[in-house]
Amino acid sequence: MKFSEILKKIKLNYILTEIEDFNVQGLAYDSRKVKPGYIFFAIKGLKDNGNKYTNDAIKNGAKVIFSEEDTNTDLTVKVDKIRKLMASMSGVYYDDPSAKLKLIGVTGTNGKTTTMYLIRSFLKDAGYSAGLIGTIDYQTGNMKMDSTLTTPDSIEMNMMLGEMVNSKMDFCVMEVSSIALVMDRVYGLNFDSAIFTNLTSEHLDFHNDMNNYFEAKKILFDRLKCTGHAIANNDDEYGKKILKDTVAKKFFYSMKKDSDLKAFNEKLTLSGLEFDVMYKGKNYKLTSSLSGRFNIYNILASVSAVLNYDIDMNSIQKTLLNFSEVSGRFNKVKLPNGAIAVIDYSHTSDSLKNAIESSREILNEEKTKGRVITIFGCGGNKDRTKRPVMGDYATKLSDHSIITSDNPRFEDPMEIINEILTGVKTKNNFEVIGNREEAIRRGIEISRFGDIVLICGKGHETYQEINGIKNHFDDKEMVNKYSSLAK
Repeated sequence: MKFSEILKKIKLNYILTEIEDFNVQGLAYDSRKVKPGYIFFAIKGLKDNGNKYTNDAIKNGAKVIFSEEDTNTDLTVKVDKIRKLMASMSGVYYDDPSAKLKLIGVTGTNGKTTTMYLIRSFLKDAGYSAGLIGTIDYQTGNMKMDSTLTTPDSIEMNMMLGEMVNSKMDFCVMEVSSIALVMDRVYGLNFDSAIFTNLTSEHLDFHNDMNNYFEAKKILFDRLKCTGHAIANNDDEYGKKILKDTVAKKFFYSMKKDSDLKAFNEKLTLSGLEFDVMYKGKNYKLTSSLSGRFNIYNILASVSAVLNYDIDMNSIQKTLLNFSEVSGRFNKVKLPNGAIAVIDYSHTSDSLKNAIESSREILNEEKTKGRVITIFGCGGNKDRTKRPVMGDYATKLSDHSIITSDNPRFEDPMEIINEILTGVKTKNNFEVIGNREEAIRRGIEISRFGDIVLICGKGHETYQEINGIKNHFDDKEMVNKYSSLAK
């Protein structure tokens, strides 16, 4: 595609210097990925400034450079809102792929991944093909790769959507993070449906306060077209507000308040859950091997989405019966002594609270008189406000807690733990073991029949990041390694 063709199709204003037309061979914001005939976007990021690498980009063959700063090269075009420009150019370069399939976006603090996988399963069992972009992995047809960002930057995003279109896919289901929305990674994408799960304290190191966090999430719904579908959790305090200004068709789900799809008669056990739903005046029973009350909300969100695509309740019931748990989301491992180890990604204060409360509810239903033993830590160089809150929830709601390390990154693990301890109000029902492997071993050793050993924070992750180095670490492997100690 000619550079001049791309320029004609985008609608952003900027001053263009005399640059010779050329065949665009690719787009990049990393100078190391630039090849002859590329457009380079010199973006000032959170950790580095692409303007430092303009000369490298030119050496590698960049034909034009877009920047928000003045540079000393004639190849540079100074623009405003460079991320929006990059997103717009990416959409044009990859031939507007989001308009050629049904794009479903899932946003919220907790539940995005499970909701996304459920939606994809409902679609596939109904005969549709669907790609996936999320926290765990990216699936674009024949290609599957580990995720690097929950929501990739716009160049990678449009490239993957283009691959889905080439693979004749009908849908793409995508997790949409608040940071991605603010940083215009999904700018210009044509979402057909958007789903809001919930909003609790997270990423406040980036957003500064809950209002900014909410406004970031709201962007997704405000950009929907009138033909689109806006779906929200009516039990969440932000559920109504987030759809306030959307022109799309609104749909609400709930367990408490009135809504378009409401769950009731819930029964939760270690083997799964079942509940009834009311939809258009009729009752339907849903059964799943997923555990925890929070998963009822995830199921409701996903069902709400696929009802818009001519998928009936009979098909939904069958798919849900066969749906297996998502990696790192309340995964259960039976221990030799009759206790259950549960590995969960809970890394926010609210998700930790939900996981513990769900464990307690399951134990009460099972009537085993078991205990909840919670093992958790907090990540380094992330939102610090949640640390004392998580310390309070874990020790207040669990019978016993082991506070340990998660991904300390560039922070001292013990300093993180000390911040967690500032929120602890109980006595004698917790201990501190900084080494995560030893903490898991200890939790298994002290378990007995009927207990739930809840291991939180890492879920699907298979590494522990310390001083910028990712060392292999898998919570499930640790459980298997020490399971014989559960006597």
